[in-house]
Amino acid sequence: MPQKISWSAIDPELHGFQYLTREDKILYHIEYCPSLGITNTNNSLVYNYKKDISFKNEKSWYYKTQAINHFANIICRLPFSDIDNRLLLSAPTSKCRNSELFDSRNDDVITLVHRKIGIPISFNLDAIEDSSPTHSQSGYRNPSYFKDLFSFIPFVNEPKIVYIVDDVITSGSHFVVWRDLIKNAHPSVKVRGLYLARTVNTTKEF
Repeated sequence: MPQKISWSAIDPELHGFQYLTREDKILYHIEYCPSLGITNTNNSLVYNYKKDISFKNEKSWYYKTQAINHFANIICRLPFSDIDNRLLLSAPTSKCRNSELFDSRNDDVITLVHRKIGIPISFNLDAIEDSSPTHSQSGYRNPSYFKDLFSFIPFVNEPKIVYIVDDVITSGSHFVVWRDLIKNAHPSVKVRGLYLARTVNTTKEF
């Protein structure tokens, strides 16, 4: 299990998230340092959560399922109030949902949480078409680069607060794009983020 079992808040100034503002409320569960590989429990959890779907028929897929269940369980432990006016929104991946390459990890997490505590969920954010994962596109982190890659279907029943559920936050650029898509359709809705991990770039910071 990860060494860190609580939630922490992103501080845009302290953590270097230049695209986020003080109004962006984002929680993350653990810290993830890509340069360490899978040499510790935190990195192992992220690695298994993001395990490629090509491993679906392999024994190692069990560890992905474990990671998905872990993320769902820690979300269930959050002190949600007025649950009927909250909503969990699955963050899209780089592949659209109708793609045979789509990884349903975020969808699976919010579905598990809904079954356990009854909070409303939504899959109204999606990739418009398949693209390469951001981590393979070195240097492209400005939200303007991603703004045309995603679509959002407005909610039928507007919640007061939407929590975007995703795996790793590195720059916050995707969150900004998704937040703006939601706010354009629902100006009064508060958009927050729940992330499995925050990327740290050095072992010293880690």
